[in-house]
Amino acid sequence: MLCRTGRNACATSHATCARGMGGNVPRLIAYGRVSPSGLFSWAPGKSLHTSWDELDAGPVAEYGTPKLRAKYFFDAPFTKYGRMDPLCKVAVAAAQLAYKTSNDLAGFDRDEVAQVGGTMLGCLEVDAQFEATRRAGAPSPALFVYTLPSMFQGEIAIQFKLRGRCTLLSTGELSAMSALGTGIRWIEKQRAKHVLVIAADAAGPAAAELGPAFTPQSAATAYLLTSADSGQPGRRLSDVQFNHDPGDARVLERGVLKYGTSFVDTLEPLLVGTEKLRVHAAIGEQSVSFQID
Repeated sequence: MLCRTGRNACATSHATCARGMGGNVPRLIAYGRVSPSGLFSWAPGKSLHTSWDELDAGPVAEYGTPKLRAKYFFDAPFTKYGRMDPLCKVAVAAAQLAYKTSNDLAGFDRDEVAQVGGTMLGCLEVDAQFEATRRAGAPSPALFVYTLPSMFQGEIAIQFKLRGRCTLLSTGELSAMSALGTGIRWIEKQRAKHVLVIAADAAGPAAAELGPAFTPQSAATAYLLTSADSGQPGRRLSDVQFNHDPGDARVLERGVLKYGTSFVDTLEPLLVGTEKLRVHAAIGEQSVSFQID
């Protein structure tokens, strides 16, 4: 069933349409975030904050966090993790936090778990590293494999055996919000039954060359969405609007996190809380908004 009220009317009545679809009302059932402040994971009825000090992670490294190690996130050895580029490391780590708090996707058909990714800087850092090896006359195959901005989605698909549809969005500082909004719509429009949304960026030496505003940061967030007919409890998300006026929505301010993960930290307490409201994030004339219930 699709909304057939017309393009303009649909922007304001989509929530009603979605509720009429029954099982197509998306729910947020698990969440994970990795950032300079530490780790956070959530599912209905449980949440866990972990600081880098608690992990004895050591000093901040060149990407704005301590050096990421598999043991902080994975219970079993994961030797491949150490060979990943910074973007893949932080994205896979956030995905693992959501995966663990969702009870390891128990009962999910992995063929029906789609991915939507969001990033602003993409593989900028590893591109610069690979170019340095190429100029030196010895192009690195180990670096070359990560010179795709969507490579973190490939690593996630391999690690968690996800075989659903997949797309990557790069909409500047709205990348996380655009990816989350797209994931919500995929479920509402029956394009996917479950969606793992990952927004991630890693800024280091290459980003610093873009100007003084590009300070080191490695951050990622993972949102696991499912349709209501899966029987999973969670926060209902609906009625996504792109590039509309905020109306009576709560306008989100930029938080500490930057690049494609802007708005992630100011959205977080609203997503995992209990308040029912509409949220709106905007950069210039571009915006994303949706309802949280």
